Amino acid sequence: MKTKFFLLSALLFISFTFYSQGKFDSKKLEELQQSLDSIIAPVRDKGIKISTKVVHADYNKNLFEYKPEEPMIPASITKLVICAAAFTLLGQDYNIPTVIYTDDNNFSDGIINGNIYIKGFGDPDFNSSDVKSLSDHLLKLKIREITGNIVADESYFDSDYYTLQNDFSGDTGPSYWPYVSGLCLDKGKSASYAGSLLSSLLTSGGVTLGGSVIAGVTPKGSKEVVRISHSLFDVLANMCKESDNHSAITIFKLVGAKQKSEPGSIEKGQEAIEGFLTELGVSRYSYDILEGSGLTRYNKVNAEMYIKILKSMYDDKFLFDYFMNTLSVTGKDGTLKNRMTGTSAEGNVFAKTGTLNGVSALSGYVVDKDSEVLIFYIVMNSFGGNANSMRSVQDDFCVRLSVYSRQ
Repeated sequence: MKTKFFLLSALLFISFTFYSQGKFDSKKLEELQQSLDSIIAPVRDKGIKISTKVVHADYNKNLFEYKPEEPMIPASITKLVICAAAFTLLGQDYNIPTVIYTDDNNFSDGIINGNIYIKGFGDPDFNSSDVKSLSDHLLKLKIREITGNIVADESYFDSDYYTLQNDFSGDTGPSYWPYVSGLCLDKGKSASYAGSLLSSLLTSGGVTLGGSVIAGVTPKGSKEVVRISHSLFDVLANMCKESDNHSAITIFKLVGAKQKSEPGSIEKGQEAIEGFLTELGVSRYSYDILEGSGLTRYNKVNAEMYIKILKSMYDDKFLFDYFMNTLSVTGKDGTLKNRMTGTSAEGNVFAKTGTLNGVSALSGYVVDKDSEVLIFYIVMNSFGGNANSMRSVQDDFCVRLSVYSRQ
């Protein structure tokens, strides 16, 4: 991980070493503002809703803005909020486990007299290979018989599997909402499927199963046999770079469960995110974040909120490298892999994209000509046709920021 973060740390060292005076040449700033205004003018002049803001990260100086308090539909830049909240509330070293328990306290004879329980704790990246690893561990323990059942436990989350699928008229269509549970296999298969796969693998390994695969809850006091986990960083990097909706809603519920109580739910996730934003000084009356993916058109945000979040993460010396490296990088990876290639912005924009019908958004960080970091937000709503022309404006906006020098 140190190698992954070296370039960014080097850039910040250069920034602090050579440009510590905090002076902004007024002519260059005026040129930047005029240039950015001309870039967004075609969108603004067509009556399309647009909101934007740019701030220098080190000195918190406002470089440019247009309607920064305008309520906007964010689409997938909602994931930026969830990512920042998850790192802050759970910690960068948190690992999301899936655990096998048993109610037999002594199975050294190779026989589990009772049940085994496979319990999920909201890992969105839990997959078939992980089940194989769990099975292999049981086989290495020389387990040859399980007299009871294999119990699939998804109780860490509630049973609202499809989030806001049918909650609002005119919202994103039902088919777009992913299946989410506390024990979800391969981003969509049920807890019972995970239990059945474990059963099949154990049987193939020569284990005799006396019971069947059932749904249930792990009793208190059960003994942990083995666990497997994915790091929060890896989960959030996949969520942001690939704009994974399943991951985002799962993490939303996971944060709710950790901060409030089990089972995790959309309502508890909302409370946790509200608490996080309140700590940053964001007014509760200035936004609505109903879920973590950005699929709903009923999420509402503004530029001021995003600048506060991104500035807070930038100022956190323990979290910033982790947070910034979960974001897509222009010309390199994720949803920005094919954007701004061959320009001065290639490799210098770390950001999250957002797209819904009539919504296009981009927010994150730009490394400028001075190797200093600029924080930006640019969102368009209520346009016709596809989002390509909006993305072109966003790209031009970021390219201009990447060549900015304040001295």
